[in-house]
Amino acid sequence: MNKLSSLLIVFLISSVNVRAQYTQLPVIPSSVYNIKDDGAVGDNKTLNTEAIQKALDKARSTGGKVLIPPGEFLCGPLKIYSKTELEIAKGATLRLRNDMESFPAANGRYLNFIDISKATDIKISGGGTIDGQGEPWWKATEAKTLTLRRPQIVYIEGTQRVEISGVTFLNPPNTHVSLKSCTDVYIRDITIQAPANSHNTDGINISAKNCTIEHCTINTGDDNIAVNFGNKQQSENDPEVKNMVIKNCTFGYGHGLSIGSYTSGGLTGLFVSDCTFDGTTSGIRIKTARGRGGILDNVNYQNITIKNSRYPIFISEYYPREPKTPQEDVITTTGDHNPVYKNILLKNITVTNSQEGLILWGIPESPVQRVRFENVQISAKFGAQIYNAAKVEFVNSAISAGSGEKVRSYQSSITGLN
Repeated sequence: MNKLSSLLIVFLISSVNVRAQYTQLPVIPSSVYNIKDDGAVGDNKTLNTEAIQKALDKARSTGGKVLIPPGEFLCGPLKIYSKTELEIAKGATLRLRNDMESFPAANGRYLNFIDISKATDIKISGGGTIDGQGEPWWKATEAKTLTLRRPQIVYIEGTQRVEISGVTFLNPPNTHVSLKSCTDVYIRDITIQAPANSHNTDGINISAKNCTIEHCTINTGDDNIAVNFGNKQQSENDPEVKNMVIKNCTFGYGHGLSIGSYTSGGLTGLFVSDCTFDGTTSGIRIKTARGRGGILDNVNYQNITIKNSRYPIFISEYYPREPKTPQEDVITTTGDHNPVYKNILLKNITVTNSQEGLILWGIPESPVQRVRFENVQISAKFGAQIYNAAKVEFVNSAISAGSGEKVRSYQSSITGLN
C-alpha cells in the first residue's frame, strides 16, 4: 500500500463525525400527575394498570410528568403519548405482572410493558427501578410452551426527542429497551441487569439518528447493546442509523456491543469510545449475512479495553456461522441486500486474556474494505483470522497468540504486521 492510499484510508475512516449526538432534548410541560391520586397502591399486590394508565391519559391531554412515587407498583402493559415524562422516583419499583395465562396479547405477541409509537418529546427518568419479572417467561421459553413473542420492557418506535436517564431496568421477559427508527435520542446513566443465562434479554436494541448513549452499565443474557437497522426499503442516501455516539459505558456479561444482524437499512457514522468489556462473549461485534445486509460506513472505535472475552473483536459478513474454511464459500455473484462494510477504525484498543484474538471475515463478492488498526494490542489464546478483506492496515499494533499462527489470511491485503 503506498503512502497516498494509506493517507486516504485515514481520512475516510476519520471523517466520521465524532461529535455527533442528539440535537434536541425533549420538552415536557410542567404539570405533574402522581399515580396515587388516581388510586395506585404500592403494595406489590394490587394491580395498578388502570390507575397508572389514567394518569398517563391525563398527560396525553396536557403534557407533563407522571410520577411513580416510592413503593412497589404491580402493573400490566401501558401506553405513553407525546410530551410525557414517566418518572420512577428513588425507592419506587414499577413491576410487570407475570401471569402469562391471562397476559394481554395482540397481533401475534404479548403486549410490551411500556409502548410508545410515533410520539414527540418522551422522557423516562428517575432513580427507581422497572422490573420485568422475566423468570417465568424464560422458563416457558426453555420448555417451548410459549406460542407468542414475549413482551419487552420499553418499546419506542418512530419517535422524536427521547431521553432515558437514571433508571435501573431488571429481568425483562424479552428485551429491556428497544428504540426503532427514532430521532434525537439521549440515553444516560442507566443500569441494565438480567442473568447471563436469560433468553433474548438484550440490553438496548436500537436504530436511530442523532443519538448518544453514555455512562451506562449493562449485564444481560444477550447483546448488551444491539444496533439493528433492517428496513430493506430504506434509501441508500438516507441510512436508518446515522450519527450515533456510545461512550463511557461498562459492559459485563452478555454478547457485547453488536451491530446487526439486520443491517439492510444502512449505517453511517458510529463512534464508540472509552468503554470497557469484561466477561462479554464478544466485545466489538459486527454481524450480518447475505439477504439481510446493507451499507455500513464510517465506524470508529477508540479507547476500548476488552478482557476475558471469547470473541473480543468479531467482524463478520456471515451470520449465524462462518464456513469451516474460507475456501468453502466461492460464491461470486452479488445478490440483493448483500453486506458492505467499509471504513472501520479501531484505535487505542487493548485485548487481554481472550480466546480468539481477531476475526475479520468478509464474503467473497463483498470483501470488508479499508480497516485500520492503530495502537491495538491483542493478547489471546489464538491469533487473527482475516479472510476476504481489502486494505487492512495495522499501525503500532501487535497480536500475541498463545498457540498457532499469529495471523491466518485468505484473499486479503494486509500491511503493518511483521
